Amino acid sequence: MSEPILAPEEIEALMAEVAPSEETEALFAALPPIKQPENVDEYHFSSADDDGPERYPMFVNLQERLVEILDEQWDELFRRDINVHVDRLENTVYKDLITVESPQVYFVFEVEDNGKMMITCDTAMIVAFVDAMLGGEGESSDTPQSLSPVEMRLSHRIAVKLANSLSTVWAPVHELDFQVIKLDDDPQFLAVTSAYETCFSAYFEVKISDNLTSKFGIHYPQPFLEPMLETLRVTVSDEPTETDTEWADALMDSISHTPTNIRFQLDSCQVDIGTFLNLKPGDFLPMKIRQNELCTIWIEDICMFEAKPGDQNGMLAAEIVAPTKPGG
Repeated sequence: MSEPILAPEEIEALMAEVAPSEETEALFAALPPIKQPENVDEYHFSSADDDGPERYPMFVNLQERLVEILDEQWDELFRRDINVHVDRLENTVYKDLITVESPQVYFVFEVEDNGKMMITCDTAMIVAFVDAMLGGEGESSDTPQSLSPVEMRLSHRIAVKLANSLSTVWAPVHELDFQVIKLDDDPQFLAVTSAYETCFSAYFEVKISDNLTSKFGIHYPQPFLEPMLETLRVTVSDEPTETDTEWADALMDSISHTPTNIRFQLDSCQVDIGTFLNLKPGDFLPMKIRQNELCTIWIEDICMFEAKPGDQNGMLAAEIVAPTKPGG
């Protein structure tokens, strides 16, 4: 049984704010007993950073486009279907990126005028890639802790390919020429950014085979993205937008059967109250419109058409001449 949500002194303080103690005691005495919950979980206010990568639709869009490029490239490399998808987007602190316990390979890239950014990969993933490049099945049978000199040299080709893919993805937003400047499986001397700098991180999951699923992350320090943040707030897509015609037709059908009031207004005039009170049969109102001038048709309170008064089959009628404004 957990303790009550409020301590006795907290309850007393709240009651004192309601009314004098005698009145509050009488009020609470008249209420039925309130059952205490058996378990009360500790509540934590959200501490998530509101200015995370998901607030930038274009940034999200770029990661999805990168998935498409990598999926195609890696299918060709492994000669089979390699599944790549975005796992999550979040803010991370650079210090946390280089203090992970699992074996990682770090690719550091630099863009002139923007600075450095980094890609982190599971070591097993790089071993599988190197194996595929050498004509193997693209597998990593164990859990490698580091790369051999040969694997490290071949990893540079992987990094160059990633740099080209990043440049292609970013081209619609900003021309960025990603250059590989360092590869290492020891993060101590990477010096990508300051230890407590916040990075926009995109984490991806790669299913290489039934026996091997790996992860990699792309990390952009905020100073790197600073010149492009406003652009990244906007979603731009060159893909055609699909229209839900069924929904649109249903909406139009519903609107078409909605009743509305139409008013044909010949003219209006202004008279004082005394004149109005003295009106009697046979009097004329001082209208200013001439006999052949156009009048107006109103939909509710909106003037929509100009029209001419007339008759049809002995009934007063209005002939629509033109809308009062384009589109009317």
